[in-house]
Amino acid sequence: MEAVMEQANTMILKDKKRRWLRTLNVTDAPAHTEGPHCGSIGHVLPFPESCALAEKFGFDAVNADRDFLKYHGPESVRQLLKTHRLEPGVFAFSAAFNAHFSDTEFKQSLVTFKKDLSLAKQAGFDRCVGFVQPSSNPFTFHEHFTLLRRRLQRVKPLLKAYGVRLGLEFIGPTTMRLTHKFDFIHTIDGIRSLIAAADAQSQVGFKFDSLHWYASGAGLLDIEKMAPEEIIYVEINDGLKGNYDRFTLPEFQRELPGATGVIDLDGMLGKLDAIGFSGPVVVEPWNEPLRNMPPSDAVRLVKEALDRSLKSAGIETTDSDVEMESITIINKEPFKMG
Repeated sequence: MEAVMEQANTMILKDKKRRWLRTLNVTDAPAHTEGPHCGSIGHVLPFPESCALAEKFGFDAVNADRDFLKYHGPESVRQLLKTHRLEPGVFAFSAAFNAHFSDTEFKQSLVTFKKDLSLAKQAGFDRCVGFVQPSSNPFTFHEHFTLLRRRLQRVKPLLKAYGVRLGLEFIGPTTMRLTHKFDFIHTIDGIRSLIAAADAQSQVGFKFDSLHWYASGAGLLDIEKMAPEEIIYVEINDGLKGNYDRFTLPEFQRELPGATGVIDLDGMLGKLDAIGFSGPVVVEPWNEPLRNMPPSDAVRLVKEALDRSLKSAGIETTDSDVEMESITIINKEPFKMG
């Protein structure tokens, strides 16, 4: 009986520590985006190199590379993950979902998306992530909402057929809505409403970004009232110091998490942990200094910032006792794509 209890306690401890998957994303720019994605910390590397760096610096998981999957197959990906003792993170949502794509482009993109779903699931990835544009020139809110609801209804059965969940990100900063004529979804409740209208809650949830949460005007109570299964993927970063408030922070200039203390990451991460979030967490800094340094150095600093943030929020990880050196990077220039 004591042996059984000891085994059960060990399993519980292991599950608790592995609930937050510290994930490296240097593998995959999202569909329809030129150049390195913000989530890739400014660097996009071959998948084997990504796996090697993830193991070297103690990450738990790595995100998929759709091109590598396509040309080398799921078994090669599974073998690399096994070799480097990594778990699958997420892959990019490749459907031409947002409103600036025509219906024809959207329909054609579903062919590619179905292939991505099949390959990714065979490789062990059961989460994908995308975003919703927060404004539009040609579409009123109602027109925009109706279009995306219809498209999400088309995507839902594909996700269900392959056993994959989609995380959609709301874009919170007000600065991203100033140049277009019509406003659109840019809050937690906005994404929730779209998902509910499409009756897609079983397959679709949130890609939850700390800057977007903060800049949208949301607070800790909003997280406290969420169900854990609503959160597919978490991205953390910090806001710029200076003459900004939460409604004037830029989207494409950020700091490593914990560098400035502008965003209450302890509170955000603590609430997500308290409701029972389980899944990948990445650093998404949009940070020019990181982009300009060698990839290995950037990955090291990202991992240190990620570990410090989780530890500060009281979240256990597999090597939570490791002391991390203090580092602050100040981002003085806008992040440029391409």
